[in-house]
Parts: sequence; C-alpha cells; structure tokens
Amino acid sequence: MARPNNSAAAAAAAGGRSDQFDLAAVLSACARLGALASGTQVHFDAVKRGFSSGGFCAAALVSMYARCSRVGDAHRVFVGITCPDEVCWTSMISGYHRAGRYQEALSLFSRMVTMGSSPDQVTCVTIISTLACLRRLDDATKLLKRMPAPSSVAWNAVISGYAQQSGSEHEVFGLYKDMKRKGQWPSRSTFASMLSAAANVAAFVEGQQVHGAAVRYGLDTNVFVGSSLINLYAKCGCIGEAMHVFDFSCGKNIVMWNAMLNGLVRNELQQEAIQIFWYMYRLGLEEDEFTFVSVLGACAYMGSHCLGSEVHCVTIKNCMDASLFVANATLDMYSKFGAIDDAKTIFNLIAYKDSVSWNALIVGLAHNEEEEEAIHMLKQMNLDRITPDEVSLATVINACSNIRATETGKQIHCLAVKYNICSNHAVGSSLIDLYSKHGDIDSSRKVLAQVDASNIVPDASSIVPINALIAGLVRNNRENEAIQLFHQLLRDGLKPSSFTFSSILSGCTGLSSSIRCKQVHCYTLKSGLLNDDTSLGVSLIGIYLKSKMPEDANKLLIEVPDHKSMLKWTAIILGYAQNGYSSESFLSFWRMRSYDVHSDEATFASILKACSEMTSLTDGKEIHGLIVKSGFDSYETAASSLIDIYSKCGDIISAFEAFKQLKNKESVTLWNSMIVGFAKNGYAKEALLLFQKMQESQIKLDEITFLGVLIACAHAGLISEGRHYFDSMSKVSGLMPRLDHYACFIDLLGRGGLLQEVEEVINQLPFRPDGVIWATYLAACRMHKDEERGKIAANKLAELEPQNSSTYVLLSSLHAVAVSATIAKNHMGCSSDIL
Repeated sequence: MARPNNSAAAAAAAGGRSDQFDLAAVLSACARLGALASGTQVHFDAVKRGFSSGGFCAAALVSMYARCSRVGDAHRVFVGITCPDEVCWTSMISGYHRAGRYQEALSLFSRMVTMGSSPDQVTCVTIISTLACLRRLDDATKLLKRMPAPSSVAWNAVISGYAQQSGSEHEVFGLYKDMKRKGQWPSRSTFASMLSAAANVAAFVEGQQVHGAAVRYGLDTNVFVGSSLINLYAKCGCIGEAMHVFDFSCGKNIVMWNAMLNGLVRNELQQEAIQIFWYMYRLGLEEDEFTFVSVLGACAYMGSHCLGSEVHCVTIKNCMDASLFVANATLDMYSKFGAIDDAKTIFNLIAYKDSVSWNALIVGLAHNEEEEEAIHMLKQMNLDRITPDEVSLATVINACSNIRATETGKQIHCLAVKYNICSNHAVGSSLIDLYSKHGDIDSSRKVLAQVDASNIVPDASSIVPINALIAGLVRNNRENEAIQLFHQLLRDGLKPSSFTFSSILSGCTGLSSSIRCKQVHCYTLKSGLLNDDTSLGVSLIGIYLKSKMPEDANKLLIEVPDHKSMLKWTAIILGYAQNGYSSESFLSFWRMRSYDVHSDEATFASILKACSEMTSLTDGKEIHGLIVKSGFDSYETAASSLIDIYSKCGDIISAFEAFKQLKNKESVTLWNSMIVGFAKNGYAKEALLLFQKMQESQIKLDEITFLGVLIACAHAGLISEGRHYFDSMSKVSGLMPRLDHYACFIDLLGRGGLLQEVEEVINQLPFRPDGVIWATYLAACRMHKDEERGKIAANKLAELEPQNSSTYVLLSSLHAVAVSATIAKNHMGCSSDIL
C-alpha cells in the first residue's frame, strides 16, 4: 500500500512547523488509503503538538480510525471532543454503520439531533442505509421525506433497501416515480436497484419499461445497468434478450461476464455456459470466484466428470481453489458426480469449513447410498460446533429412513427441536417419512400438526409435509385416511401438486381404483397439471392398465404431450407388460423408436419382460441384438432380463451364454436369474453347481438365491439336500424363510411322499398359510392318493379362495383316483376269492 505524503514531515524539512490543517490533510489521506500505521503515527504527532483535541484534527482522526475498521479507537477519540461538529458526528456514525453496529449508529444519530446538530445529506444517507439494513424501511422512507432536498444518493439508498427486501419490489417502482416528480435524475444505481427488484418477481413488462428509461437516460450501456438487465432477462427466461444486451454492451467487465454465465446456467444452457467460460479463458480475462461457481455448477448439472476435473485444474492454476465459495462448489460437483473420494479430498483440504461445506458432503454421501457415513458426518459437524441447518438435518433424517435407523432418526429429531428447525417444511417432511416407514402414523401426524402450527400463513411449500403424510398413509395401507387428508387440504385452500396425485394413485387398489383414477384424471386436466408433468400422466396410465382399462390408457397416452421422454415410454412399456398387454407393450416400444427416442437398460428390461410373458423367443433375440448394438449387454439389469427371457423360452444354453459373457458378476441378481433358470428348466445339478460357485465367489446370498435352490431340489427330488439348504437359510445365512420358500419346501417334501412331515411344517408356520401353501399340499395329496389329508387341504383352500375352480377340480380328481384305487383293490380281492 502506498504511504501517504506526510506534510508534517515535509514542513519540518523546509524549516517550518506543521499545523493542525496539515495533520488533518495527512489523516484524510491515510483514511482514503486505509493506512492505519501511518495514521497512528500522525495521531502521536498530533498529541505531541497539542492538536488532537482541535476540531480539524479530531474529526480527521475519527474518520481515519472508522474507515480503517478501528471503531473502538474512533469512539475513544470521539468522546474526548467537547463540541463535535457535523463532520465528526457523521464520521462516527459511518464508522458504526460500516462495522455493522447499526443500533449504536442510530443511538448516536438520536444524540446528535438532541444536542442540536443538524445532520447533513451524508449523515441522513448513512442513517437511511442503516435503517434499510435493519429492515426498517418505513422509517427510512419517513426520514427521506423529512429531508428538505434529498439528493439522488438518498433516494437510491431507500430504493436499494426495498429492492433487497423480498416482497417489497412494487414499492421500488413507486419510489422511482416519486423521485422523478421531485426532479431528481436517476443514476446507474437507481436503475440497477429497480432491475434487481423486477428480476426478483420476474416482472418482465416492468423490467422492459425500466430498460426503456435507461436507454433514454443513456445508461443502458453502463456495465452495472447491463449486468442487471442480463440478470432480469435471464430470470424471466428470455435468454435471447439477455444475450442481446451482453453483445451490445461496451467495455464488458467480469461482473457482466458472470451475469451472462449465471443466466445461461439458470436457463439450463450448460453447454453454452461452458463455451463462454473457455472463450473468457482464451481471451485471458481474469476470472473470479463467481465465475468458477457458475461453471462448476454447469459441469455438475451436465454430469461431466472429465470436464469438471478440467475446470477444477483451472481453479488451482488461478489460485482460486483456496476460495471457500469455489471449494464448496467443487465439493458439491464431485458429490453430484458420485466421486465421493474426490469430494472427501476437497473437504479435507478446506481449512475453515462452513455449513455449506458440511452439507455438500453429507448430501453427496446420502445420495450415493453411504447413509451411515452421512449420519456420522452430521455428528462430526455438531462436534466441530457448526450448527446444522435444515439441509443437513433433512438429508440425514432421510438417510435414517432409507436404512430403517429409526432410533437414530429420533435422536436427530431431538437435535432439530434443540435448534428449533422442526417447523421447517423439508425437515418436517423427512420426519413424517421416517415415522411412517416405521409404521408410526401417530407420530407422523404430530409432526405435521407442529409444522402447521408454526406456519400460520400457508404458502406453496406448505403442501410438501402434507404430501409426505399422504404417501405414508398409503404406504401403511390406510388409503381412506389419505383420501380424507386430501379432501382436507382442498378445504384449506391448498393446491395439490403432482406428487400429491401420484401418492393418491399409488394407493388405488381394488374396485375403487378405476373410479378414483378417473376423478384424478379430471382434476389434473382441469388444473393443467397433466400438461405440465409427464410422470403424472404415466401414473394414470399405469392405474388404467391395472384396472384392465386399456382403451382409457391408450387415449391418455395420446394426450400426454412429451413424446421425447424416455422415462414416459419406459414406464408405459413396463405397465403394459406387467398387466398382461404384451402386444401393446411391443407396439409402444416400436412407436418410441419411431420418435427417435433412445432406449436405456430399463427400457430394454421392460420390453424383455413382455417377451417373457409371451414366451416369444424370436422377439427376444431381436431385442437382444438391439441391446448389443446399444452397448447395454454388459449392464446388470439388461443381462438379467436376457437370462430370464431365454430361460422362460427353454433356451437355457443362450441364457448361460449371456451369463458367461459378463465380465463383472458381482451382482446377486445375475446369479439368481441363472440359478432359477436352471432350476425351472430341470437342470438341478447345474443350478446347485452354480450355487456352489456363487458361494466360492463370496457373493452375498439373498432370499431369491435360496428360492432357486429349493426349486431345483424339488424338481430333482433331492429331499435331503433341500432340507439342508432350507435349514441353512436361517441358521447360516441369517435369512428368514418367506411364504414362497415354505411353499417350495412343502412341494419338495410332498413330491417325496412325506405328507406327515408336510402337515407338521404347515402347523408350525410362523404365519397364516395362504392359498399357495394349501394348493401345493393338495397337489401332493392327489399325487400320493391321500384322500383324507386332501379333503382337509381342499376345505382350507376353498375357505381362502371360494371362486377358484381349480380347488374343486383337484379334489374331484383326488376322489376319483381314490375310488379307482378302491375298486381296483376290491376287484383284485374278488379275483383271489374265485381262484
């Protein structure tokens, strides 16, 4: 920093003596340059010469210390002045304002007025700014109107205050009109504030009017006004107008470049934002932290790890990686990429972490299914005395929900109570989800009541916690209560969202599903939600298909506008396949391709399911060719579906070839598909050998694995092996057998004629036997001609499924076999008597 010219020293060198005017001039220079050390030296000189209490020196000392952020020293000088003048008062008030000590500034101003000093324009502007910082805009306006001839600076201070306060944007335009009526010319600050206010509420028309006024006053090419114009048009979604302003602005500075970058990112034009960044880089422009925050955000949105790493390297080269804002943006980017190790490295390099740093890593861990570590990081954040906010708490509560860590979630609930964040909509929604997944609907209702009580005036986000409870009620099979809550939110004047209707639709079961689906369809059409949200239309189509109403589904399919949405087509293809409309599933698949929509592995898995349902090997092979061509043959979901289609069509060799070609076989789903395929096609030996190979490869077994093994044993009549695997399921692998496992085990024992043991197994079941259990038992009784046990099984089955005709067919067949056996036995007896 340049050392101020010490006029006192210059006067001494010339043989003269410096007076208080010289010292005051030097102190003013020190104040402008922020040269505290030089100013302190001059202060000593003033004390030594007896000028420190003089009016000129005293005022200059107060100003110097205040502007050098030494408010305490300024105050000590100020209280030593017997009769401070207006300059001295203003310097001290400005010092308090600059230091953020607003109440002290106001108190000093009141004291100034009480002591009879008349505040000048500078003092009044400072107090107006202070009141604006305290959100006391009405008081600021009153002071403005009491001023005899307020300058444009005073008007700008009030206008800027209103522009920065949410919900006060319209007052800005009224003040602008008052300012013009008073004969004051608007400046660049006036237009920047007005454009900022218009941008906050996306007031495109008002913004254009301000733009026209700026043109008339010749300020439209000013970089500050230009940046505000770009921000306005970008927030209004008019990126063409923003680019026009940018292109025709003279002398673009970094603020304007950043405004354009941010506007492109905001309008999801990430590629264009990256291109502008590299253009800036080639021009040799000096990027700042705001530049890199926007560009790193664009990379994160695009999911381009390679590009993000390049930009990260540029931040290091420009020594911007030390900036907390840039480091947090880099951390957030790597977290969104799923590159958690890189994110952790960035996190550990941040010297002074703030809540944004912690939140970025916690969110990244949770989204990448590292929930336990996310919970640990919240605990560490608390230990480091960083106060958790709604983002960190909501994220970790969701993590607890995902891993069913309800007790930990309750502890975090206590933490939210401690920090008074429970009433936040995001935190409240997460808590409702946590408790409802645990089946504790009463606690979920209490959380919602607490959120509602804290938010007296409902807003658009008030629907979020209600949606969470509706979803929780549906999840716990309390659909009627969910409908009642839906009707209540309508009575309260809240507007349902797409998620509200999706949750209601997911609970549509039985006879009422078609009626409810049509009601939702009508409401969403009326409200316009159906045109705005493709996923809602897909949900409606799914319910129509479940309700066996394909005509309505087809009509709605035409109404859903987005024919380029892969998500929409995948959901529809799967919906048709799952509900017995395999041919329609195929038609939808080829129709999707006619719109040039590319398939992903989920799409291929869905259409392969349709092939499986039709056992259409030819179609399956055609889809297999498309999968190979698209490069998805090595993906887990697609490969598993290929194994399934070939197995169901009896082509077990092709199924095994699809399995063998996979290089990465770490997924249990792939092994399960192949084991079940072998088992159902009568290759029990191969299924058991593959099971042994799976254990050797240390793949974690699951319930489906054991189901496949039991099917293999049942088909091959391997009773002792099957009993061993059934017992080891719970004793060795820690997995509790489900109803379908018991059905397979009963089938195994029944085929071997061990009906007494089957009866014992059924009597000892840990849950009520269903129709499948009794049907399997009845089939075994028929096979071994045990009419007495068969009658018991048939009666139980008839109680559960009275409309199922197969029960009576099996019983009739069993009785016929038994009668035939009796007749044959009697006939043999008669023959022996004759002989």
